[in-house]
Amino acid sequence: MRPADLMRVSISELLTGGRVFTPLDRASTLIGYLKESGSYDAFVEEEGWSSIVTMKDLLEVQDLETKLSTVMRRVPRLNAGDTIGDAASLMFEHRTLSMPVYKRKRFVGRIAAPEIIERLLDTDQTVDISSIMTPEPVTLGSSVPIAAAREMMRKMKVDQIPILDGGRLVNVITSSDLVFNLAPPTDRDERGDTRKKRNEDPVGVFGKAGLVTNAAADGLQAVFTNMKNKGANYSVITDKGRVRGIATYRDFMKILTRKDGGPALPMYIIGVPEDLLQASLVRNKFAETVELLKHVLPDVEEARAVIEADGNNPSKKKNLVKVTVISPRRNYSYQVFSYDLSEAFDQVHNWAKRLVEQEKPSVKRGRRNTIERRGRVPEFPDE
Repeated sequence: MRPADLMRVSISELLTGGRVFTPLDRASTLIGYLKESGSYDAFVEEEGWSSIVTMKDLLEVQDLETKLSTVMRRVPRLNAGDTIGDAASLMFEHRTLSMPVYKRKRFVGRIAAPEIIERLLDTDQTVDISSIMTPEPVTLGSSVPIAAAREMMRKMKVDQIPILDGGRLVNVITSSDLVFNLAPPTDRDERGDTRKKRNEDPVGVFGKAGLVTNAAADGLQAVFTNMKNKGANYSVITDKGRVRGIATYRDFMKILTRKDGGPALPMYIIGVPEDLLQASLVRNKFAETVELLKHVLPDVEEARAVIEADGNNPSKKKNLVKVTVISPRRNYSYQVFSYDLSEAFDQVHNWAKRLVEQEKPSVKRGRRNTIERRGRVPEFPDE
């Protein structure tokens, strides 16, 4: 079976069970469930809607009596007849490891990334780990306080941070480490804030027993098997002792995010809007931009957009959109402020058009790229 064929398989073949919570349930109850079940996330059900709460979302919790309604975010519901390709695309877009499945408005189970990946690796798969891993991940020194690591995870929207000591990998701190170990006991009679003294401890003392690594030359099957055997959702990819990247379940899902069954579009968006319609609009516009760039930069390895919202009032929230396009020759970057995310990505597209026009003459004349000869990266002022 090819990956393209797997994408058309019904998700009903991979359904697993799961508990559903209510918006009024407390964070302590959910944390206890996640720890006991070994899960990364769980669903919250409202009338006609489903939401999800992940470990990353729980990093926002200070008081364990917090209601789930304050940290949950809505996700689409899948139907039992939907395909693995549909599930993979939604998980990738919404940065989750599972999606809820419903039949006649009744929750019938969940489809999760590990089961999809396990089936994926039974296909005719020729992709190596270096082509899907996240290269050069953010790292921290071993003396950095745990509180700083927590803030970094929240800011960068990541679940794992490799910890270095003198450039050497010593451990990895994860969102699960923070949620499970920094909170008070999850007994329903206990309440209170996180242990502030523990927040001051250095990250170097955290998580050593769970360190999961693979060599850059390892194949997908070896990496996934290592992660599964150690109960982790990541593996740090190293080469000659140096951290080269990090592979997560989400990275594996890149292979299945193209509807045409071709190679995964080398793009991702951090900070996708919670509004499902707006999220879809933003993703489609950015995908069009990446496809445009690939006409003159066919060797694009990755395109990344980071959305940072500034302000508490949703109707007056100013967004900073930072775009980075990575190719073997160099990185291209652009950023724009806007109150309207759709308009911001229109400006990103206009920037791409200017870059395409700038590159076209060199391509048509068969000469080396003008920018490459001059040794500079094109920069355009914010609009």
